[in-house]
Amino acid sequence: MKISKNWLSEFVPISKSNINLENDLTKLGLEVDTIVKDKDDYVIDIEFTPNRGDCLSVYGTARDLSAYKGKKINKPSSSKIFSTNKNIKIKDVDPMISPEYRYMILDNININTKTPNQIVRKLKQADIATVNIIVDISNYVMLEIGQPTHAFDLDKINGKLSITKLKKKNKFIGIDNKEHIIDKGTAVIVDEKNVIHALPGVIGSKKSAVSITTKNILFESAFFVPDIVRLLSRKLRIQTDSSYRFERGVDYNLVDYALSRIHFLLSDLLIIDKCIVTKISKKSLLTKEKTFNYDSNLFKRILGVDIGTKNIKSILRNLGITLKAKKAIIPSYRFDITNNYDLVEEVSRIFGFDNIKEAPLCIPPANRNHSYNFDEKLVTLGYKEVINFTFISKNYSDKSRSLRLENPISVEKSVMRESLLPGLLSNIVYNSNRQQKSIQLFEIGKTYLKDKAKIIEPKVLSAVVYGNKSSVDLVANSYLFGIADLKSHILSIFPDAIFQQNNNSVYFDKDNSLEVLIDNKVIGECGLVSPSVVDDFNLKASVYAFELCINNISFKDKLIFKELSQFPAVYKDITIITNIETNVLNIIDELREESYKYMKNIRIKDIFINKDKLQSNNRNVTLEICLQSNRKTLEDKDIIEDINKVISNLDNKHKIKIQEI
Repeated sequence: MKISKNWLSEFVPISKSNINLENDLTKLGLEVDTIVKDKDDYVIDIEFTPNRGDCLSVYGTARDLSAYKGKKINKPSSSKIFSTNKNIKIKDVDPMISPEYRYMILDNININTKTPNQIVRKLKQADIATVNIIVDISNYVMLEIGQPTHAFDLDKINGKLSITKLKKKNKFIGIDNKEHIIDKGTAVIVDEKNVIHALPGVIGSKKSAVSITTKNILFESAFFVPDIVRLLSRKLRIQTDSSYRFERGVDYNLVDYALSRIHFLLSDLLIIDKCIVTKISKKSLLTKEKTFNYDSNLFKRILGVDIGTKNIKSILRNLGITLKAKKAIIPSYRFDITNNYDLVEEVSRIFGFDNIKEAPLCIPPANRNHSYNFDEKLVTLGYKEVINFTFISKNYSDKSRSLRLENPISVEKSVMRESLLPGLLSNIVYNSNRQQKSIQLFEIGKTYLKDKAKIIEPKVLSAVVYGNKSSVDLVANSYLFGIADLKSHILSIFPDAIFQQNNNSVYFDKDNSLEVLIDNKVIGECGLVSPSVVDDFNLKASVYAFELCINNISFKDKLIFKELSQFPAVYKDITIITNIETNVLNIIDELREESYKYMKNIRIKDIFINKDKLQSNNRNVTLEICLQSNRKTLEDKDIIEDINKVISNLDNKHKIKIQEI
């Protein structure tokens, strides 16, 4: 939007320096594109974000600057309004289109009256063409205070107007001289002969537009619902200055003031009657005063610094936000403020982000219970989430526990699920039939079990893996999923989980499945899905899955934060010779339990088996040892000391031969 600098200065004192003014506007979040000299003035081109419809006027921009500067703002003069409920020109107003509608009738207007030069110049600076005294004043007030208005040639209207939905398809020629086809059900302003005179908040009709022959005028000022205007503008591909403002939200309390301001300006140029405005108001949530509970403690927690209660209240007051007891009352022009977080943003914007000093991050107290986002973790592991019906064809446990529907949709959806696995298995069938070679799916949802007279609904997390670990046809990526993959995935989500033999299961093969425990309580099971279950779905390969009850699972933070070392790590390899049956991972776990001065980690780096010497049943395992100090760069003697200790433990405790260092 382009506005005059001199015009802006009429409302609030501003910096004479263009650089300082640009900085002030930028700090407020109003991005200045250009400032161009225009004789004794400057034209400021400002880019507004979609949520700041309140600033789409000279007065709105000045209002934000006045809050930032703490200066009083000058409000434009207006005529005294004489309100009336006598409605002679509007038949019906749909509150879903316009909950607040006003109009003013002006008779015997001299349309040939010249528009004042200062108004013509300001319109030109904003790239708005002059038309005639009525249209020019209407556009001027829109630029000035942000309320679009529209003037109808009253003599071109048949009877009364209605703001309603179109009853049948019709044509409409706008003031842009283009013909538009308007579908049934579209929001329109029509007369009693169903002639369309305007698309609400978007564009007026050429038929009733003010022209050189106009004598009598109906001036409209209304609050049109943003969604209605946005839909009209997008559907018909019409973008006007009016629609640009309405679809972002215009202050519903401006409708009266806009007409009184127009009347004031015209009264200096024309002989007109007093300002009589007809009011039509309908109840709407959009025009209801917005309030919410005020949380004063949030500011310090979010900003990290205490800028003072008095300072906060002063800033909010300057922004037009009223605090009464524990309530925050939001002004009607701020559609974008809906909660306390918005208030924090407003305060920090006016206070100045540069004035908020850095503060250390507040670490939450240890041992705080919290719930994990299971879905996010599984997606990270490569799973895709599905949502299935809670009805299935059959359960695989004792039928006495099943909940059958009295009026099922179909045979396939006749029983409430006691497990998520049947649904997931159906998903595997669907995807494998469409040439998917690697499938990882999960679902979180309720299951339903009958326990005597009670029905219980545990929340369950289930996941399945099927086929290759990778869908890429490379030999290295053609390994099949197995139970080891499930265990690693479960441990990624539940680090404290332990596994034990599963002796009794409905859905899992008892010889190839495990129970999952947390805090010595069984929360579920994992492993190979029972062949008898898989056979029902005609799957050709094995399916591995886990199913966990997550109803009451919570965790305690056990993270200990340590400062990261600024010194380089040193990596040393040790190759050991072991029997194929030796469990190297157990040996590594025992080595980690020993006390070392600099060793940070030890892991298996490589395994080599000589095929020509398989009869010896030996293999070479390379262990990588990471050493690092928090205080210095390690020297050879420091490294050798820890390496020798590892070798000694391998030799003395585990009787393992070292091949090379």
